[in-house]
Amino acid sequence: MGIAIAPPAKKIKSPKRKEKVWTQAEFRQLPEGPPFFELEEGVLLEMARPRGRHQKIIGKLYTALSAHVEPNKLGDVWPEVEVDLTPLITYVPGLSYLATEHLPQFEDDIAIQGPPDLVVEVLSPSTAVRDKSRKLITYQKTAVPWYWLIDEDLLIIEYKNTPEGFLLTQIVAPPDPFTPQLFPGLTLNLAELMGETEAILVEEEDQHE
Repeated sequence: MGIAIAPPAKKIKSPKRKEKVWTQAEFRQLPEGPPFFELEEGVLLEMARPRGRHQKIIGKLYTALSAHVEPNKLGDVWPEVEVDLTPLITYVPGLSYLATEHLPQFEDDIAIQGPPDLVVEVLSPSTAVRDKSRKLITYQKTAVPWYWLIDEDLLIIEYKNTPEGFLLTQIVAPPDPFTPQLFPGLTLNLAELMGETEAILVEEEDQHE
């Protein structure tokens, strides 16, 4: 008597696992870091903590901008606060500025709702590519008027949002001063801002020898 052999079982393909789409409400329920996250198209992105020099640049720039905008009643500046650009995108820029007429966007003191008038990102090895690509595109699409990129290697890049996209308006390196178009009358000493005053003075002395 023959033995019946069952046909080989068909492999059942398991469904592809979809990455969870986080809402901003769920994002806000995360425990305070570390680790720290941003929300990009509903995906959590863990952010490396910035280095000391990065934080010093942010601190000095915050002090310089605040000293200009607050006495002149131009608005307010915040370091590293959450910015809700869309229902699925929350970034934490190095600095955010709101003009006086747009201060109600931060009435809840939790996150700026909508695009700030200026966003500043300080580049670091772990963030440089994203700041110059994905974030630049997102800030442009969500109508952020001005975007500054500060390179720790002594460079500041200024972008203005136009109907055609971000327009590169300035690339400045010390010892040249930075005079931002957004703030007429303000001049920033980049060497002092980036803690390089002594190094630049030494270079200038060497050139005269």
